[in-house]
Amino acid sequence: MKYLSKGKRDRVISINKKTNEVTYLPHTKTRSLNNPEEKVQLETYLKLIYDYNYPAEYVRVCVPVKMGSSTKEADIITYNDMEGLEPFMIVECKKKGVSSSVFEGAIDQGFSYASAVLAKFVWTTDGKQDTYHEVIPTKIGERTKNILPSPPPFKKSDSFLYSTKKNIYRLAKAPFKVLSHFFKRPCIKNAMIYNAIILGLMFIFSKVIMENIHQILAIPFIKNLWVNHHMDFSWMYYFISFTSVFITIIVSSIVGLLNTNKKGRIKLKQAIFLSLFLVIPVWFAGSEFTKSWWNWQHFTTMKYQPWLFLGPQLAISPIQILLFAGILSLSKPKKNTRHYKRLAK
Repeated sequence: MKYLSKGKRDRVISINKKTNEVTYLPHTKTRSLNNPEEKVQLETYLKLIYDYNYPAEYVRVCVPVKMGSSTKEADIITYNDMEGLEPFMIVECKKKGVSSSVFEGAIDQGFSYASAVLAKFVWTTDGKQDTYHEVIPTKIGERTKNILPSPPPFKKSDSFLYSTKKNIYRLAKAPFKVLSHFFKRPCIKNAMIYNAIILGLMFIFSKVIMENIHQILAIPFIKNLWVNHHMDFSWMYYFISFTSVFITIIVSSIVGLLNTNKKGRIKLKQAIFLSLFLVIPVWFAGSEFTKSWWNWQHFTTMKYQPWLFLGPQLAISPIQILLFAGILSLSKPKKNTRHYKRLAK
């Protein structure tokens, strides 16, 4: 453990190897190291002293906190005074590798202690992950806008350097918070899943077409289009893209993600209309990729020929995801009425 030898040498802690206990000095609080949580608490206690320059006299462990009619115990509290009359930061420790729900509960517990003793900051740790929060008295339930990059320095939480660091950190995190919230929306998640299905189907169709292109061009109808009507590979791109989208919409209707009528299944006309709507960006992609992309000479020189179709498709995937998300957000998933009836019985 980092700083363990230094802590013993500086008389910040003492270790009894026979009983496997640690005594936190100078407040002479003895705890058993057989508890995995205590090991994290000891490590965090030493970090406060040696990484963040908190004097040991201002750091207390296992502090009783009066909460209503009961008394609980905060793992660590730092103070602005040696007498322990001005609580500054609550440090809540959990054993390594706890679940996210347990860790979130520890954050809430830290805020409960902070509210009870009027501390200004909360540090939650399990030895691997750490979160630091500023306590906003008027918004005691806030957990996102008050996140900090590191624990506040001892008696310097209002310093210019720390305030600047805090503001830069929050500004830098703001775009990621927006994106995280955006991608957590169910319609966006489902749209991304179904866009992946479209890409998968397009890859399969592309492989089939490329491996059998000569047989396909030998079909009289296709041969006539290719020779007399100047058909090129863009026509095939539109066809396999529409087919992939159409199959995806039918599948999504079957599993209940797209429902536009009382019976819970999408109609054929509606499926065709939605497919055409989602293929609009495909049409633009086909026209934006020049004639040289779609001609026979380019096809014969391509090392990975399926990318003749997949390249344009990947270019317009973000637009298709947004269109698909819009459709999903307007449609209501099918309810399993039979299941509800069984529950009612």
